Amino acid sequence: MFTRSKAVPVPEIGAEAPEFNLPSAQGGKLGLSMRTVRGPVIVVFYRPNNDEDVAYFKALAAKEDEINLAAGSVVGIGIAEPDEARALVRESGMKSYVLYDYVRVTSREWGLLHKTKELGEHSRPAVFVVGPDHKIVYAWTDERPEPAELLAKVSEISGLPKPAEEEKPQKAAESEEAANGEAEAAPKKLSAEEREKIKAERRAAREAGKSLKTSSGGEGDANAEASAPKKLSAEEREKIKAERRAAREAGQSLKKPQDSANAGQSDTGSEAANESDAPKKLTAEDRERIKAERRAAREAGQSLKTPQEPAASGEEPAAPAEGDAESATPKKLTAEDRERIKAERRAAREAGKSVKTPSAGAKPDAPSPKTDGASEEGE
Repeated sequence: MFTRSKAVPVPEIGAEAPEFNLPSAQGGKLGLSMRTVRGPVIVVFYRPNNDEDVAYFKALAAKEDEINLAAGSVVGIGIAEPDEARALVRESGMKSYVLYDYVRVTSREWGLLHKTKELGEHSRPAVFVVGPDHKIVYAWTDERPEPAELLAKVSEISGLPKPAEEEKPQKAAESEEAANGEAEAAPKKLSAEEREKIKAERRAAREAGKSLKTSSGGEGDANAEASAPKKLSAEEREKIKAERRAAREAGQSLKKPQDSANAGQSDTGSEAANESDAPKKLTAEDRERIKAERRAAREAGQSLKTPQEPAASGEEPAAPAEGDAESATPKKLTAEDRERIKAERRAAREAGKSVKTPSAGAKPDAPSPKTDGASEEGE
């Protein structure tokens, strides 16, 4: 004797959802527990080759991304062949899994196995929302809900995405924490204009010989900053080389006086020494003029060196005489002056006179013949 199988009732809200593990039209198999660990699952039973079901899955596909953002997922189940399941995916544009229950086990366990003369055995259209705890939260077996309503139910379960009213208090709390000093340790991001401004200030400080480091609270920090080498760019190195070259041509000192705790010089004197020893950048015209003056000074027998500053022994140098200061300064001579000097020197050599001028501070030698003659006539 044959016995008719007992009908299985549709699971009610709050009941445990029957487990399934079915092949997918996208390939592989999918189980219900594999999706509930992520969030709520919308289980939709469909009929193959049915225009009404294709239209419903198209509407679900339009809300599919929003459902996924709310931590939900969609799973379709139907008594169909693999080709029929793939046709539903292609026509509806669904990206979620569409499963085919060709052995009819899952449709029977969910109480949806139905048979008619037109369609034969098929799954009754129904929609369920299964929570992360694997229990049925919502069920529709008579009329399927709109996809927007399903999205609202999933968001209600997962709490995602958060409403704007809940995000505002959270942002206000974060801003308050930042104001209390939690965000003070974060480095400040500088704009391009601020970076250029800082570079210009540092460049000006280097040209003025000032320190680029800010003073710290400890003496050790200040010593470490003072001993740190300064990094120069290629342009600055070329500029310093040009200034030193010009200083050598002008006969100026290239070294700056070092600071010493035992030196007996005052602050004013050290500042003046720093200013005088700083190499001056000369133009091409200045260099040509200096060369001409030095050449004329050599022809006139004058000294090319400026009087050196006294050593740092605390002694005051003697004030130079006016004549010495004037003679030490090279005088720029014209072409006529040079010709006149040459003529005078030639006449002096012919008369047997000395061509060199007496040095400053030296005693005059025997009176020249011209002077002796003048005295004899006076006698």
